[in-house]
Formats: sequence, structure tokens, C-alpha cells
Amino acid sequence: MKPNPLILHASVETMAITARDVRPDFEASIASVNHDGLPQAVWARRGQMVTDLFIENDTIKIRHVHRGGIWQFEAIIDVEQREVYLLMTHDNLKTLQKRFKAHGYCHHYLFSLLLLNPESISVQQSLFQLDEDETKARQKDCDNILGEFAGQIDRVYVAAFDYAAQAAAGGAIYLLDQNGATIESKDISDMLLDQEETSEKDSLGTDPVKRHSESTPLVKLKTKKA
Repeated sequence: MKPNPLILHASVETMAITARDVRPDFEASIASVNHDGLPQAVWARRGQMVTDLFIENDTIKIRHVHRGGIWQFEAIIDVEQREVYLLMTHDNLKTLQKRFKAHGYCHHYLFSLLLLNPESISVQQSLFQLDEDETKARQKDCDNILGEFAGQIDRVYVAAFDYAAQAAAGGAIYLLDQNGATIESKDISDMLLDQEETSEKDSLGTDPVKRHSESTPLVKLKTKKA
């Protein structure tokens, strides 16, 4: 597993954004007494961030994928390496993996895109044989998600992150098989710590003050295994 380091760093910077970063703008422009929609605003801010990071990059493209007409997600595409990267929380990833294992089929976009990855490595999961209609539907959804990049992607990675006290607390990059089982993973929590330290130095100069207590989970959980 050799994920693109530039995309990993961008994923860390993007997923470090949490509700505490977005709330001031949300309360100023929408509502201070009702936070309905704040989680969606966080993901929207993340989508803008990752788009801006690669706006002048010729080999890394961001595809804005609309689902159901009311929400979207951003897929990071490495054109040269023929790879796509997805961003999500660890909680969501683990929930989806359990669902894939239990049912053998799912309409979630991750399941569709995993068609591009190696076949199942799990004997139990390999017992699920999709019928022809399910396979065609999965392929069609995969092509719709990738749009102009359909047929140009060989591998899908998932970058998943943990959160505590409204701060990113750990992360890992995953290569999954076609049924969502983990083939290989790599902990990238130290990159979160580096990101936090770099931001601190940029804002405080060469003599940064002690990190705010809200950031301490990052240090405590950085060695957490995926």
C-alpha cells in the first residue's frame, strides 16, 4: 500500500476541521440558538478546503458527487496513479463494514466504488454472490460516481478519522477488498499531530504557547490502532 503522501496530508488538513471551527460562522450567518445543519456545514467546509488545496494541481482532481439531490461528498482522484481517496469518520467506516458483512450488498457509494478493489479476502464474505442485476447496478453507480474518470481508476483508499473533545484525535488510511474487509491499513495519527504543531507555529511564531486542553486527545490517542 503506497498512498499518495500529498493526498494524505491534504486529507489530514481537511478532516482536522470540526464543528468548533465552523460554529462561529454558522451562528453569525444562520442561527445561534439552533444548530440544525451544522454537521452538514462542517462537511461543506471540508469539501471547500480539499478543493482549494488542489485547485491548481493538474494530476489531482476533486470530483463533487451529488447523492440523492440533497447532499454530496468529495472524491479525491489521483489521475496519474489511477486512485480515488474517500474521507469519512472511523465510526461511519466501521458501521458500513458491519453492514456490508451482514448483508453482502449495500446501496452506499463506498460499496459501489469498492468494486474497483481486489476481490474478497474473507471466506465468509465470499459466500455472498451478487446476482447479475446487483452487479450491474453496482457498476453503473460506480461509473456515475466517477463520471469522466470512469474506467480510469484501479484502486480506492479510505482515510478515516476519530474525534474527541471536538478535535481530530487519530486517523488511518485503509485499503479494503470488494466487500469492505480490511486488506491493509496504516495509522496516520502522527500526521495530525504534525498538522496541529505546524498551525500553532504559524499563528504564534517561534515561541508557541502550551496547546489548549481541547487538543490533548490528539496526543493521547495518536497511537491508537486502526
